[in-house]
Amino acid sequence: MTTTLRQSDGSYMRQTDVGPIIQLLNRSHCVELTGFSNVGKSSLMRVLAHVDVWIQQLGEEGSAVLPVYIDCNRMLDMTEQGFYELVLRCLQESSPALAENQELQNAYEALVAPANVFQVPLSFSNGLTAALHKPDYKLILLFDEFDEPFQQIDTRVFLNLRAKKDRYGNRLVFVTATVRPLATLRPGDHSGEFGELFTHHPWHLGPLPRHEVERYMRHFSAQYGSVPFEEDIDFVYQWTGGHPGYLAGVSRILGRADAAREQESESEQNRFVFLRGLIDRLHQDQTLQTESEKIWKSCTVDQQENLRLLFSGLEPDPASLSQLMKHHILVREREELRAFCRLFAEYVLAHQASAPSDEGLHVDDESGEVTVGGRQIELTALEYQMVKLLYQNSNKIVDKFEIVNGVWGEEQLPDVDDARIEKLISRLRQKVEPDPAEPVYITTVRGRGYRLVID
Repeated sequence: MTTTLRQSDGSYMRQTDVGPIIQLLNRSHCVELTGFSNVGKSSLMRVLAHVDVWIQQLGEEGSAVLPVYIDCNRMLDMTEQGFYELVLRCLQESSPALAENQELQNAYEALVAPANVFQVPLSFSNGLTAALHKPDYKLILLFDEFDEPFQQIDTRVFLNLRAKKDRYGNRLVFVTATVRPLATLRPGDHSGEFGELFTHHPWHLGPLPRHEVERYMRHFSAQYGSVPFEEDIDFVYQWTGGHPGYLAGVSRILGRADAAREQESESEQNRFVFLRGLIDRLHQDQTLQTESEKIWKSCTVDQQENLRLLFSGLEPDPASLSQLMKHHILVREREELRAFCRLFAEYVLAHQASAPSDEGLHVDDESGEVTVGGRQIELTALEYQMVKLLYQNSNKIVDKFEIVNGVWGEEQLPDVDDARIEKLISRLRQKVEPDPAEPVYITTVRGRGYRLVID
C-alpha cells in the first residue's frame, strides 16, 4: 500500500479487518491473508505487528502477544537457509528481550555459518525454541510477501513450520500474505500439510471502504491547507474504489490540478466540470496504468477470460464470477455485477479484445532470445538451458535424466535431486507463464517429467 494505515492520533484504518483477524489469532487460528496487487496487504500486516493495536483490541490480554513482522523481500537468498535466517533475524529485532537472548544469538550464528547441512534446520529449531522459552506470551509470525518463498524454497521448510505449530500449539501462530491462496500457489506435494493450517480461516482483503477513502482524502488535503469537496470524494471513490495505489495516484492528480487553478468561489456545477476535465489525465497517467496492469495480472487466466466475457456482454462462468466477487475484483450493485472501480473497468474494456497472443513461446537458438507473445524474456543461464531443452523436445515428455544431462551435465546426475529441478522449473514458470499457478506452456507429467506445450 502506498500510505500507512496508522494515523497521527494513534488510531488506524481497516478496523473491520484488523479486529476480526486479531480475534482469530488470539484464539490461535492461523490466517491466510490474500488480496490482489497493492490492495494493502503489507500495510495491514504491519499494523498487526504493533502491540498497542492488540491492546486496543483485546485490552490487557493483548500485552501477552508478541507479533513479529517478517518481510520476505528481505531474504538474502531464496533458499531454506535464507528463509530461516530472516525469521531468526526478525525475532531478534522484534523485542529488546529477544535481542539479548543468548541462546537465540547462538542459534543465529550457527545458522549463518553452519558446520554441515544439518546445522541449518537444527539451528532454526533451536532459535525458535529459545524465542518461546518463556511461556508468558503467544508468538505470532506474520509472513508478508510470502508468494515467492512458498513457491520456490524446499517443501521441507513448510513441513518444519507445521511440525513447530504442532509442537507449540496455541503459543505459535502464523499469518501469511499472498496474492493467491496457498493451495493455488503450490498445489500438491508436502506443502499441503502446511496449507491445512489455514484452510478454515482465509481472509480476502478488499479495497478501502468509502468512509476510509474520505478519511484519507481529508488527511491528504490537510497537508496542503485545504479541505476536499464532497464532489471530490465521490469522484475519487468512483474511479479508485478504495484501492490504495489508485487512491494515491488520483489524489495526486487532483491535488496538483487544484493547486494550479486560480482560487475562486466554486459552485457545484463548476466543480463537476473541473473534475470531469481530469478524466483524460487519469487515462494518460502511467502510474495508474501500471496499477491496472498489476491487478489484471493477479487474476488467473480463467478469471481474465471471464472478465472479458462479462464486459463483452457474453455469458461468463458463474463459478469464476463468484471467485472474482470473493476477491473483491467484482462487486454487485443493483443486481448487476461491475468492476470494483471505474479505472479497472475501463482497463478491462480497453483490453477485452487483447486475448493472449497466439505467437506463444519461442526460443531463437541463434540469438539466444526467448520470447512469449512477442515479448522478450530475460533468463539466467540455467533457465535458458532448461527452456531450450524443453523447446527442442516440444510436446514431448522430458524426464529427469534428460534434464540433468542437458542442463547441468551428466557428471552432475548424483548431485541434482527432484527438488532442485522443481525450483528451476518454478523460477522459469514465473517468467514465461501468463499465470504461473496454472501453467499453459511448461506442464508437469506427474511421475514422468515435464512437457513444453507448443500448439
